[in-house]
Amino acid sequence: MFEKILIATDGSEHSERAAKMAVEMAKLSGGTVTALYVADTSRTSHLPDDMLLYSIRGLLMNEGKEAISFIEKLASDSGVGFESAIVEGNPGEEIIGFAEKSGMSMIVMGSVGRTGLDKFLLGSVAEKVVRNSKVPVLTVPRESS
Repeated sequence: MFEKILIATDGSEHSERAAKMAVEMAKLSGGTVTALYVADTSRTSHLPDDMLLYSIRGLLMNEGKEAISFIEKLASDSGVGFESAIVEGNPGEEIIGFAEKSGMSMIVMGSVGRTGLDKFLLGSVAEKVVRNSKVPVLTVPRESS
């Protein structure tokens, strides 16, 4: 049932928790995982193409590589097949589009991203994905304290 699980990550502890669940689900069902990091360039698209923007892009890409390497290690340690992708754009749109184009069985993501302020100002990426995805979505809540 869960042959191809997409893990949408932003590198936060919440997305790492979601990744652990997704890898465990893939292990139990004999499936594979694909880690997807979206460099949110939608917020910088109006800025001029200069060195500062190039530096911001570089930082986002490095953050993505770190987030993906965490999931790659989880998958490897669990004996689960792994693929990854880093894309640029609007996170909600890119996650949905990637899942549909790649024939994913499910999207797993944290219900809370890096900052609460983003949710307040822009609306949660998780909420956008849940509302608009044709692929089933599992959102993993933050750990209770």
